[in-house]
Amino acid sequence: MKTNSRIESQLKYIYRLQLIHLRLKYLNYIINIFPGFIIIFILFLKQKKRYLFFLTQRLKNKTKLLRSNSKLNLYKKTIIQLLKSLQKQPLKKLEMDLEYNSISLILKKRKYLNKKNNLLIHSRKIQQIKKYIIIKDLIFKMKIINYKLIKEKLKKKIIFLKEIENKIKTNLNKNFLKRYQHILYIFPSGIAVVPVYKKIPFGTYILITQQKYYELLERKKIIIEEISGRILIDFYLANKENNNMKKILFPF
Repeated sequence: MKTNSRIESQLKYIYRLQLIHLRLKYLNYIINIFPGFIIIFILFLKQKKRYLFFLTQRLKNKTKLLRSNSKLNLYKKTIIQLLKSLQKQPLKKLEMDLEYNSISLILKKRKYLNKKNNLLIHSRKIQQIKKYIIIKDLIFKMKIINYKLIKEKLKKKIIFLKEIENKIKTNLNKNFLKRYQHILYIFPSGIAVVPVYKKIPFGTYILITQQKYYELLERKKIIIEEISGRILIDFYLANKENNNMKKILFPF
């Protein structure tokens, strides 16, 4: 099938330009998204540190209360005194007091041991959170270093793509370029040139006429989609340009 080489080259250039713009959009997104991630992580880390401080203070207060608990010693003293009294003068009341204080001591000791065990669990939890914060902080610092290296690579790639973009623009028909820019203004998604496969444009999926599809394959004139106003390109040419641009767009 005969084609118009001038129109075909214009379609190639405009499609390449779109591929470059989409790649630039993505690279800028990657560069711009990381500062937001840093802020979120700093807030997350602060929240964890506040929680750690709260748990530490709580542990200190509970430890003080446990140390200042004198009831165990009081029960012990009372039992000793009762035993001495019973040795001197056995009385039913003293026996009942001794039994009461012994039971109270056992219950109080059990409660004391439970509190001590809870403090131990609490302390372990604090240690786990400390380790978690240290590990997360270390990973985050490594990510920042890695991001800085990637950012430099991306900036170089953006400069490189901008140079190719300018070269392509010099080869494009000014009116054709204006139309492309106008479509991008209407559709911020960045899709102004739409490949067509078997009479179906990608994205819209509304069949074009057989005559228009034939003209598209001939590549003798620029075909515009009636509904959206986007520029149409046949799938075979678009696929060929995708393959040609891979090394430029995705070197790493």
